[in-house]
Amino acid sequence: MPQDSVFGTAAAHAESPTGPVSQGNAPAAELGASFERPALAHLQLSTKARVWGDASGSALEPSQSRTWSPQDRATFRSKFGHRCMFCGLESQALEIHNRNQNHGDMRPENLGPADPLCHRWQHLGELGKGNALLVYLPDLSPRDASHLLRTTLVGLLSDLPAMRAGARKVLNWMASHQSYVAEAWGSSDPAAFAAALARAVSEDRDRQDLALSNLALVIHPDSLRSEVAHWRKELDGRHREASWADLHHRVTNAPT
Repeated sequence: MPQDSVFGTAAAHAESPTGPVSQGNAPAAELGASFERPALAHLQLSTKARVWGDASGSALEPSQSRTWSPQDRATFRSKFGHRCMFCGLESQALEIHNRNQNHGDMRPENLGPADPLCHRWQHLGELGKGNALLVYLPDLSPRDASHLLRTTLVGLLSDLPAMRAGARKVLNWMASHQSYVAEAWGSSDPAAFAAALARAVSEDRDRQDLALSNLALVIHPDSLRSEVAHWRKELDGRHREASWADLHHRVTNAPT
């Protein structure tokens, strides 16, 4: 448990009857630190809005962001703590997402940082043929599905044969669930779903979310080569590959 977590801080003060918690029953100021970070946005399947004059084409980022310097991008990511607005991943490789799917709307409040995987959930119509599948994974939340796929793709680049073999099994398991989608919907191609979403009116969004619940996006590894290499480098800086097995054991066998 991190020392700055709500429970960790509370436990530390509870041991001292003269600590901030006991003074006039006023809570310690640092107890709310964990709530200062904005809540994560709901990760849902979507596609870019079709707007007259949009020059971004099939790009996932707005065309105006192409003129941003590396410093501009660094400042943008830093503003949000280098944290994906959907899954919470902290990374230096976050992309620029238009919250209302309109790439012409560059108001600061309409822009947010998105991990490349989560960003592709918002761009079903821009992924390219053969680069992705929609799969039926009812036992995984969208956020967990994104984290699982990212970890799996990183595992495919492992120096350890057993790690690569395990990652291939997980990827094949996830991709195999596209058959349920194809049977129920007639297709597991994200582009087909994007076309339907583009025709739907915004008032139907709640119904769309309900209809698409339990679906997740699986990306072909070849379409994210540079991103996966960057994730691997960042992850290795936090947890060396040799420690993954021990980390997995400690997490899955944590005391209750």
